[in-house]
Amino acid sequence: MATTNKLPKDIEERREIISTALEIFVQEGYFATTGVKIAKAAEISEEMLFSYFETKEYLLHTIVAEAVHLLFDGLDPNDDGNLLEVELLFFINDYFDSIEKHFKFFKMFYALRLQAGVVELYRQELDEIVSLKLDVLNKYFSLNGADDPEMETRFLISMLDGIAMNYVLEPEAYPIETMQHKILTMYVNKTEYEEE
Repeated sequence: MATTNKLPKDIEERREIISTALEIFVQEGYFATTGVKIAKAAEISEEMLFSYFETKEYLLHTIVAEAVHLLFDGLDPNDDGNLLEVELLFFINDYFDSIEKHFKFFKMFYALRLQAGVVELYRQELDEIVSLKLDVLNKYFSLNGADDPEMETRFLISMLDGIAMNYVLEPEAYPIETMQHKILTMYVNKTEYEEE
């Protein structure tokens, strides 16, 4: 079915469907979940569900795109392809803020990612979306003298992802503020960091 432009009310309904579908994917398993189950839980018709999301896989891709949006939109916010140190500082802070603000979403998203076979369904698309952002980081690390800019980028993203995953698994006991401070002191000039 063709996607149509949605009104603000439709945007809210779409968000509710995404949230409901994510919960069902985690509870029932992505592959065992049907459109009927999602529609019933969202209290809409299956026809309405598929007017928003053509397929279950498209719904999964929408969830992944939402995660990328929440985590990476703070990187190079002016989209000029050149990352300044202050923009890196904002990106790191935004990343942590987003994980805390959207805690329930990320808790479920990480649980979904751990299901066998799910990552393979969106890996190529995710790589395409995220690679543009990672190219900006690679360029930044290259211009700032990193021996291996791609490894430095992968290391930073892996640390952020690992911290986020640990935090959603154990939010009360995990020292997220300390981890945020550690990342900032590793990647941002101290005087730039202290001004914040």
